[in-house]
Amino acid sequence: MKKYMTIQEFSERTGIAKSTLRFYETKNLLLPEERSLNGYRVYADSQIATVKLISTLRLADVPINEIQHYLQEQNEAVRQEMMQKWIQHIKRKRDLLDISLRYLESDSIREDIYLIDKNDEKIIWYTAKSTTGKFGASFAQRANELKQLNIRIKSYYLNYLSGQDEIKAQIGFGVPVDTNLNIHIDCDFIEHMPACICLALPFKEHMSTIKDGYIKLLQYALQHKWVPTRSILEWYRGDDFTQLDLLLPVIQME
Repeated sequence: MKKYMTIQEFSERTGIAKSTLRFYETKNLLLPEERSLNGYRVYADSQIATVKLISTLRLADVPINEIQHYLQEQNEAVRQEMMQKWIQHIKRKRDLLDISLRYLESDSIREDIYLIDKNDEKIIWYTAKSTTGKFGASFAQRANELKQLNIRIKSYYLNYLSGQDEIKAQIGFGVPVDTNLNIHIDCDFIEHMPACICLALPFKEHMSTIKDGYIKLLQYALQHKWVPTRSILEWYRGDDFTQLDLLLPVIQME
């Protein structure tokens, strides 16, 4: 036999404020089992587990519409899939908080180094040769080729390979990860770069001194025990490729 409780009794039994219970009702998360003859809300003891689940998911910052979907879903496999998605989301938030705290404690802001959360993307790579700071023509040529194939470019990268007077490098074009690249592209290779946290250093000096920027970023990573997941990338923006940050991926995100 079900045991019925007023909203006051239900609140005391669950530890959830009456105002919160009324809010859950407005969002169709938890409706009273019925109304008494005088119109008061009446809850059943069978609803205790449900309201505790709702409260826990809200503390975990799960969106209300997703909680609604979860409570209404009858397929257990779908419910488990939703739960795994929330777990991954919370783990990512936890990792980002840990990384941010570590960054702030290192007093890095004074060194002009910042953290950036890069989404995953595909990168189309070409090999090119030029002198330091003179890869603009190569970028423009390859970018024009890709645009003629209706490929939307979101980022421009340079990956140093070798040389001092004449530089051998890979120039890369970041495109959205869902871009269909099942067409012939005359490139060296296409890389899927996963989402990652990067140490970044804005570079505003003359390009002849860019090696100093590389050294500064690597020394900072070594000093604060950041472990790179790949080599430094030169990240260019702007139509004239003059906006440049040095990126060092240090954390690969799921």
